[in-house]
Amino acid sequence: MRKRIAMVVGAALTALALGAPTASADPDSPPDFKLPFPCGQTWAMFTYEGHGDNETEDQQQLDMQWLDGETDGADVVASAPGEVVWEGDPGGINISHGNGWFSQYLHMSDHVPVGTVVEEGDWVGTASNVGTNDPHLHYQQMYDFDGDGAGEEDELVYPYLQGKEYRITPGNGANLESTNNCDGDGGDPGEPDPEPEPTALEYTGDTSLAGGEPAELSAVLTEEESGDPVEGREVSLELGTDDTAQSCEGTTDAEGVAACTVDAVDQPLNDDGTVPVTASFAGDDAYEPTDTTDTLDLRYVTGRAYGLSAEVPLPLLPLTIEPTPDTGAVRTAGAETVAPACGENIEALVLSAGLPCAQLETRTGPNGSTATATLADARIGLPGLPVVELSGVKATSSSTCTAATGSTSLELTVAGTPVDVPDTPNFEVDLGLAGKLVVNEQTPVDGADQGLTVNAVHLTGLGGAEVVIGSSTTAAHHCG
Repeated sequence: MRKRIAMVVGAALTALALGAPTASADPDSPPDFKLPFPCGQTWAMFTYEGHGDNETEDQQQLDMQWLDGETDGADVVASAPGEVVWEGDPGGINISHGNGWFSQYLHMSDHVPVGTVVEEGDWVGTASNVGTNDPHLHYQQMYDFDGDGAGEEDELVYPYLQGKEYRITPGNGANLESTNNCDGDGGDPGEPDPEPEPTALEYTGDTSLAGGEPAELSAVLTEEESGDPVEGREVSLELGTDDTAQSCEGTTDAEGVAACTVDAVDQPLNDDGTVPVTASFAGDDAYEPTDTTDTLDLRYVTGRAYGLSAEVPLPLLPLTIEPTPDTGAVRTAGAETVAPACGENIEALVLSAGLPCAQLETRTGPNGSTATATLADARIGLPGLPVVELSGVKATSSSTCTAATGSTSLELTVAGTPVDVPDTPNFEVDLGLAGKLVVNEQTPVDGADQGLTVNAVHLTGLGGAEVVIGSSTTAAHHCG
């Protein structure tokens, strides 16, 4: 006899018998029904004797339980597009899919109301144990041979799911992984949208910055749990903080990488020579917001220049001349020039000097510094040593992140005899056992990536006497 199902009641879930024999579906092709659960979930499908009024109906009505999750509270989604045309006990709805086809979902704790239009994969209810002791979803498909969609002539059919007809006998079952809406994003007409996916950001751009030069900033946006890249999202990247912040924005590619450029770095130099960088994703309906902070090295230079200094421990009248004129120690990531006024002529018992000068210049794009010390002339007559006379003294040191160079130019006379000074560093002039004279003395700067101190003349004598003429120092740091 044909079964006309007006509604399903009680545990038996039986159809109202109207005297017509049970038959197969109409020859017209059924909708492309999918398992009524979100993409990727695997559910067990089974039945039992007495599920329907006869053996055929037992096989046409399926109960379903989630294999790798909690059935009670699981989302139920539309197995094909349609409209909800009936709702009733126990916790159920019918969806009309057009051309006389219907699907039914029972034992749900909540569900969408009659009149709701759904697409494949839209949320329609929550699996539970309404009207039964064991949480599960009762699912069946029906065909209305009258074709009016009123549900008065609905006939049970063997369920057709994901391209296959299932005839499951009592005591047996089948497991099926859902392909429902795997290529779409699904809607939710009756419940709030699914919670956005947690995300993570990792900074991957430049780690060393140079003042006045571009900075290539980038970060990778991924799903926090799977690590899969997130494509097509805008990520903001920012150097520095507050009033000195410099920012740019990029959109993630297929690898989740967002990249952008700060045209010219302009950041203050702190004690550590570092700059914070922050990458931020504001989030959207699909993904939660996230941010990350890293610390980048800021390239900087140091330097100093002075005309001369002296420490001569004479028995009755010791001589001390602090570095003069002196730029002082300079440490900067910017461009500046330090040039104190040239010193006055110095006249002392063992030392005289004319017009000592010093200057330090720093620059950006790329970072570098040049120190210059000059002296018009000088005469040094330390006890026990021949008289040393100098003129046209100039000592220069220059450093960048790629090299440090130095040079000295002067005319030198020792004990009235001119000395031919080669263009090589650390040239020593023999003064006997009582002293030491080094011309174009060059020594590296400790702790710098590139750095050099150049002393035009460095003279030492008895009792710890020491005179430096024309000293220039430069260094580059955090070159990366």
